[in-house]
Amino acid sequence: MFKPFENGTESHAIHDLTLENQEDCISVYGNLQITKDQAGLQAAKALQAFMNEVVTALESRQNLPEKIERQIEGEVENPFL
Repeated sequence: MFKPFENGTESHAIHDLTLENQEDCISVYGNLQITKDQAGLQAAKALQAFMNEVVTALESRQNLPEKIERQIEGEVENPFL
């Protein structure tokens, strides 16, 4: 797993859920089914551990702004079409 908000080029997957690291945000997208079994427990613990790291990283920042302005990324033309 990566350290939240550091080295903005890393990503990690928990099954089909992608956690993408950027210097100013963490993107979480995809699908994660937490089943009522050992595999579901492992997936839930992995997600919980990561989210705990995100909260700790945010809480440790001094002078955390109320809200940051993020540049909206435009669509990129698909070179394969």
